[in-house]
Amino acid sequence: MTYTNTEYAELAIKANGEGRALKNINGKLMIVDPEPIHLSDEQIILQNQTMKISLINEANEKIAVLQDIIDLDMQEYNEEEQLKNWKKYRILLTRVDTSDINVTFPKKPV
Repeated sequence: MTYTNTEYAELAIKANGEGRALKNINGKLMIVDPEPIHLSDEQIILQNQTMKISLINEANEKIAVLQDIIDLDMQEYNEEEQLKNWKKYRILLTRVDTSDINVTFPKKPV
C-alpha cells in the first residue's frame, strides 16, 4: 500500500503521541507497541559506568557550590546539612560496582 507524506506524517505523529511505533505489516502501516530493547551485559555495564560518572559529576558540582557558600559564610537554611548529604552521596556513588548488571544507585539528596 502506498501512503502520501501527509498520511505517513499523521500516522507517525499519532503513534509518537501514544508512545507507540509504526510498523509495516503485510504492506500496511500499523501502530503497534514498541518492541523491547535487549542489551548485552557489556552494554548494560557501559551504561552503568556512564551513569556513575554522570552522577559523580553532578555531585561534584553541587558540593563545590555548597562548599563555596559555607567557606564565604553565606549559608542559608540547612546548606551545611545539604553539603554533608551530598558528600555522603558522592562516597556511596564511588562504592557502586558498575560491573553488576542489576546495580542500584543511591538516592540523590534533596
